[in-house]
Amino acid sequence: MLMRKILALVFIMGFGASCALAQGFSTQKIELTPFVGVKDGGKINVSQAGTNVDNLLIKSGIEYGGIFDYSLWDNFQAEVMWIRQPTYLSEHDANTGFVTRVPDGTTKLDTFTFGAAYSFKPVDAKVKPFIAGGIGWTNFTNTNNPPASGNLSLGFSNRFAYNIGGGVKYYFSRHVGARFDLRYLASRTTPGTAIQCGGFGCFQVATSNHANQLSAAAGIALRF
Repeated sequence: MLMRKILALVFIMGFGASCALAQGFSTQKIELTPFVGVKDGGKINVSQAGTNVDNLLIKSGIEYGGIFDYSLWDNFQAEVMWIRQPTYLSEHDANTGFVTRVPDGTTKLDTFTFGAAYSFKPVDAKVKPFIAGGIGWTNFTNTNNPPASGNLSLGFSNRFAYNIGGGVKYYFSRHVGARFDLRYLASRTTPGTAIQCGGFGCFQVATSNHANQLSAAAGIALRF
């Protein structure tokens, strides 16, 4: 359901951008934004016989990366984003509630998404609020191998991911500005189940668990 809403938003953004064809094109088509920020939250649901661990918690911390935007119309940009989060995993014991750092549980989350951004102000405005979103994948380093404790084996590395959010840009000059982003990010992780009800009753269906995270970042936007 959430995925359908995101795709619908991207469609709406694209439709809105087509209305901007009558406006003039900006001479600066390319925008590059290196950024740093923080990423909060995220867990990987797990279930394996012989353990009481129900979740692997992703340590919140610093992130960094880059955003590439290409202006198709004055207020509409195609966008490619890369985010890296160096972090580590901790085990959550369902019986005791204790959280224990996984030995040799250091990992990196590299998220690559392709999407779009739509600005609400004219192309020559100094302050430009925007909405953005994208789909792609997240690479989880080391999750193909069990932790040193030998209790858990996730058995995956690349998973479908998406993000949605927005922010604001402030341009100091024609070519340089500051950019602030706040986004919700979700990456599929392990298989799960859910109850789905319809005209013939309720049934248990296969789903995918997600690592849900919030990203807040700031960077320098360079326009060419």
